[in-house]
Amino acid sequence: NDLISIGKFWQKELPNTMFISPNAPFDCPWGDGAYQWFELSSISPETIGGGLKKAGPYLNEFIDHISKETKIPIDKIFFVSFSQGTMMALYHLCKRNSICAGIMGYSGLLFCDKNFDLSIKSKPPVRLYHGKNDDVIIFEQTVNASKKLKSLDFDVDHKIKDSLGHGIDEEGLEYGLEFIKQTFNI
Repeated sequence: NDLISIGKFWQKELPNTMFISPNAPFDCPWGDGAYQWFELSSISPETIGGGLKKAGPYLNEFIDHISKETKIPIDKIFFVSFSQGTMMALYHLCKRNSICAGIMGYSGLLFCDKNFDLSIKSKPPVRLYHGKNDDVIIFEQTVNASKKLKSLDFDVDHKIKDSLGHGIDEEGLEYGLEFIKQTFNI
């Protein structure tokens, strides 16, 4: 629930919007009451790939549950993600049969295994934002993700912010809000 404050920041501009911020499914050993999508003691491809595959069913079940419970179709659901959440969104949402409204990803990366290109079933619009001083996930990961997604004909844009570490600043929030409003013609 640590990212629900983003919804509160955007609520005035998006008054008819439901904001949902799920906890990741696994306890995080280095944070009291914190959760993680997968163990991230290393950003090696093996660690990230294994974690994404293990956590994927949790994300997909959550999305299907929310869509069914709220009666909101997937194409009206917009995903905002940070760090591991961005990794999850970029890796899994394009593999779903139904396209989502869009992905706003902060401080993450795109994991591409050997079958990634062939497993794409939908191409939601994507916007990425990353701090140039991020010491957890280097900003070049966002540049690489943007290039890869563009090569696969995704509508993608990105911005690298000087003097920002592994976080989201007000400029990043405005960048995301603008993208949501553009996506829904608000």
